[in-house]
This record gives sequence, structure tokens and C-alpha cells, in this order.
Amino acid sequence: MKEIGIVLNSEGSKCNILVTDESCELGSIVEIEGHYGIVSQMRYSEDLKVGSRHRLIADIQIFGIRDGERLRNIKKPVKPTNRAYLADEKSLEKILTVDEPISIGLISGTNVRAKFNANEYDRHTAILASTGAGKSYTTANLIKEYAKKNLPILIVDTHGEYSKLLGGFPAENFEVRTFTVKHDRAGYDRLKVPLCGLDSVDFTHFISLSEPQESALSQVIDRLGDKEYTLDDMLEEALNLDANTVHEATQQALSRKLMKLKKIGKGVFDSCGTQMNELVEPGIITIIDASLAGQGIRRSVISYLCREILSERMNHVNEVGDPMLEYPLLFVVEEAHHFAGSSLVHSCKRQLQKIASEGRKFGIGLLVVSQKPSKIDEEILSQCNTGIYMHITNPRDKDHIKKSFECISEDIVRGLDTLDVGECIVAGALVDIPFMMCTVDKIEVSKVKKSKFNFKKKVTPKDGGFNYS
Repeated sequence: MKEIGIVLNSEGSKCNILVTDESCELGSIVEIEGHYGIVSQMRYSEDLKVGSRHRLIADIQIFGIRDGERLRNIKKPVKPTNRAYLADEKSLEKILTVDEPISIGLISGTNVRAKFNANEYDRHTAILASTGAGKSYTTANLIKEYAKKNLPILIVDTHGEYSKLLGGFPAENFEVRTFTVKHDRAGYDRLKVPLCGLDSVDFTHFISLSEPQESALSQVIDRLGDKEYTLDDMLEEALNLDANTVHEATQQALSRKLMKLKKIGKGVFDSCGTQMNELVEPGIITIIDASLAGQGIRRSVISYLCREILSERMNHVNEVGDPMLEYPLLFVVEEAHHFAGSSLVHSCKRQLQKIASEGRKFGIGLLVVSQKPSKIDEEILSQCNTGIYMHITNPRDKDHIKKSFECISEDIVRGLDTLDVGECIVAGALVDIPFMMCTVDKIEVSKVKKSKFNFKKKVTPKDGGFNYS
């Protein structure tokens, strides 16, 4: 093993070392007399005058002491003057062994796979990064690893990029299916919301309803009964509601909202629709490509999916009747700040809050992905027991992350702006150590380089001076 420093002082599970080798860097895993720790911060000592020889100091967070083939918690600090070494690859593979391993890349600075515990998928995860840091590639790698375990995965894709990213992996033991929202695309099925399976509360995902309007809509649905019906049928029934039971102003307001829903929801609803069991199957990654739909429809679809997933999983676990969703799943929401914004007033945020707070009991894991962490509802982020952080420079984003995650320390937050593209820090339930720095695997996706300035001037044909009049 390569010696990288000597212990200057220690207290509890932390110590400082004087760095003697340039191979020591943030995230390096070190061994000190059988103790294993990770470099959480590095700095030059400030107690010497400028111009004097500066000393590079590394803060080490000790996470365990070797006890045979496993690690146990430490009972006392490491001794000063002990030598610190970079943990070799054989040691790393032993101490980072987990029961159900998945891996999205290498431990930074090594050739050792960074292994995470897949059993913790239902304790929820957040992938947070600035634009261009590689969060979509990281997300795709994580999804691929869970899919190889046959965990059903449902993705709401707002940019239409995951079909291509997940298609960049070699043939694995999983299948990728894509459903579009509102608009047709060649080769894809279209997600249809089953109109006849919705009650009056479900319609609040798509239109805002007052309490009297919701009550009137309930009457409309009751009058239509068990037959298959359309939005036109609902509108006709709304116009024929009994004036003795529904106020005229309520009837007119409900009719206007149903007409608006018919317009904006064209192509979204169907009498029978797409059932949840068609979307959630082992070995299947289902992508809901909402890139061609407006923001309102996207939010409504996410709200609807969240409620149906949770409701049907509850039915299955409690054996209370149909509809039931047989399998647990991972629910992935891209651009989460648009659907779980702290200032957002929409049912999709409330439904995501329910998934975050209650989903684990019913086998639902939530994966939120965002480039604007400070805009995400703090309640949802605080329920994510694992954070995967990439390059972030915005002070508000850093402060929001620090307030929302118990598992992240000041040292980690401070170092987020030092990460390169494709590097991430993983902290929380997926890892058994305080945090892990990882270099994410690349995905081979064919790209065609095009110039942004390939414009052509409009050519106006000139006449020959002839007069055709």
C-alpha cells in the first residue's frame, strides 16, 4: 500500500493527517492501522506565514475497523503519529461488499467498482446536479442496474432522452418499452388515461374543482353508470343535471371545465385506457415520454400515475380487492422541480409527497432527478435517504441540500463544485460508509455533430426585366 501521510491529531471518528503524497485527494479511502476512513476535506494549514512552507492537511472520517472479514464501529480514536495508506484494491473489494450489489461506475482514482446496496431502492433517492454535469447518464446507469435485478421501473421522461440512453447499453436481461403522452410517435404506444375508471377526486389531477363542482361531477359519473363513456357523454350529462340538486352556476362552471378538459386533454383519455399492470412488469423499463405534451398535461399525468400506483399497491398488500398492482417498482421523475416545486400548487406535488412518505411500506421506490435542488419541496427531499450529488455551484442549491438531507455533511456540500463531469458523491442508505466518490460509467450513444450556425440565406429569384402584363 502507498503511504500518503501521518496522523497529526484525532478525536472520536475523525482525524487529521499531514499529507505526504500527491495521490491523496478528496474521496480517497485510507487505512490507518486497521482503521478505514475517507478523505472528507483537504486544506493548507493557515498557521504558517505566507511564503513559508505550507502543509497540506486532510480531514479523515473513520467509518470502521477491520474485524476479520468485516468492519465494525470504532470505540476509540486512532493514535497520532500512525501512518496513513491508500487502501489497496483487494481491501476495498472486501470492505465494500454488500448483499445485493449494483454499480454505476468506479471508485474515483481506482479500478474498483463502486458497489451499492440495491435492497435500499425503496428508501428513495435524489440525483442532483447542475446542467451538463452528467445526471442523465448517472440516472440511466442506475436504472439499468435495477432493471438487471428485474425490478420493474416506470420513468416519466420530460425530454424524450431515455429511450436513446437506455438503448446505448449492450443487450441485457431487460426490455425497454416507451409510451407517449397526448401525441403519437412512430414505433411507440400511447398512454391513455382510463376515463371510465376515474372518480370525481381523480379528475382533480386534470382540472381544479370546487367542492360543489366535485359533488356535481360525482353525480354525472353515477348517472353514466358502468357503461363505457366519453368526455362528450360526461358533458351532456352535466348539462342535464337536475336543477333541484345542483345550483345553476355550479352546473355551468362544471360544464365549462369539462369543455376545457376535452380541448386540452385531447388524445389523453380513452374509455378503458392503459392499465397499471401493463406498465409495471419485472424485467421491463417503461418510459412515459411526455416531451411533446404541455406542462399542465405532464403534471396531471404524474399526479394520476402516483395515485394509481400507491392505491393499487395498497390494495395488493392489504388484499382488499381490485385493481391490484402485483409488483413493487421504482418510480423515476425527471426535472422534479417542475412537479414537486416548493411553491407549486398542484395535485402532482401532493401525490409525490404521499409516495415519498408512504411508498416504502408498499414497495414503491422514488427516484427524483433535478438540476435545481433549491426549488424542490423540502418534505420530498427529506424523505430521500440517498443523495447522489454531482457538480453544483449555486449557493442556494447547496444550502437547500444541506437542510434537506440528514446524511450529508458540510464537508461534502463544500466539495460539490470541485467535481468534474461524470463524477458524483453518493451518501446515505445505498452505501455503508459516510460517502463514496464515484466516476460514472460512460454510455456509448451515437451522436451526429452539427454546426449551430448552418444557416442559409433566403434567395429571392430575379426577373429578367420582361413585362408579362
